[in-house]
Amino acid sequence: MRRAVVVAMGALGAFGAFGALAVACGDVPTLADSIAFVTAIVPPAPAVAYGDTLRDSVGRAAPLRVFAIGRGGDTISGVATTFLLTSLRSGATVDANGYLVAPDSLLTLRVVAQVGGRLQTPELSFDVVRRADAMGSTVSRDTSVRALPLVDSLSVTVTGLAPGGVRGAAKGIIVRYRTRVFPASAAADRRFYLVADGGRVLRPDSTVAVDTSDVGGIASRTLIALRATGGEAEVDSVVVQATAHSLRDTTTLAGGPVRFVLRVRKP
Repeated sequence: MRRAVVVAMGALGAFGAFGALAVACGDVPTLADSIAFVTAIVPPAPAVAYGDTLRDSVGRAAPLRVFAIGRGGDTISGVATTFLLTSLRSGATVDANGYLVAPDSLLTLRVVAQVGGRLQTPELSFDVVRRADAMGSTVSRDTSVRALPLVDSLSVTVTGLAPGGVRGAAKGIIVRYRTRVFPASAAADRRFYLVADGGRVLRPDSTVAVDTSDVGGIASRTLIALRATGGEAEVDSVVVQATAHSLRDTTTLAGGPVRFVLRVRKP
C-alpha cells in the first residue's frame, strides 16, 4: 500500500512547480531541516491599504509567515523562507523577512514562498484596498417594536479613500458584532437569541460574530431572537454593536460603532 504525503502545492513562478511526494507506508521522507511539510502563507490581515505595509490587528507592521512542521508535529524555527511576488509589474515589494509594501493602486497581489530551499507554498492572493476611514448602517439603527421570535439582517457599509482621494467601498475590513440582551436577568438564558454567521448558526452562548467587508464594502450578520421559556425573564430589547477600524491602527472608524436596537413587543 502507498500513500501520498503532500509537501507543497504546485504554484508556477521562478521557484518552479512542486507536486506531492509518495512514500511507502512506514517510510518517512527525508527533507531539509527534518521538515515534513509547510503551511500555506499566513498573512497578518485579509487586505493591505494602498501605499502601506501589511499590518496586524493592532496596526503594527507585520510580515507574511510560513510555518515548517516537523515529523513529530512540532514547528521548526529558523528555516530559510523566500517570498516572491508573482503579480507582474504590480509595483509592490516584499523583503527577505516577509514585510510587504503595497503600491499606490488598487489591485490584487499574488505571492508564493519557498521554504528550506525545496518546498513551495500555494499561491496566496490578497487585495490592495482603499484606506478605510468611515462606516455606517444600511438599515435603521433603532427599529420599531417587534414580536418574538424575530430575524433581522444587520448590515454596515465601510468606505475609504482611493488614490486621488476618490471615496468608495472599502473591501477586506474586519467588522465585529457584539450582542447584548436587556434586561440583564434575561441574558442568563441564551437559548432565545443567536447570531448567525452567514448560513452557519453560532453556538447559543455566542455573543460575538465577525465578518469581512465585501467588494461593496458591506459586512452583515443576522440576529435571531427566540422567546424565553418557562418562568425566565422576558426580553425587553436586544442591542447589537458593530465596530471596525482601519488597517493602520485600532481607532474606530468614523460613524462607528454602529448600534442596532431591536425593541421587543410583549405578548
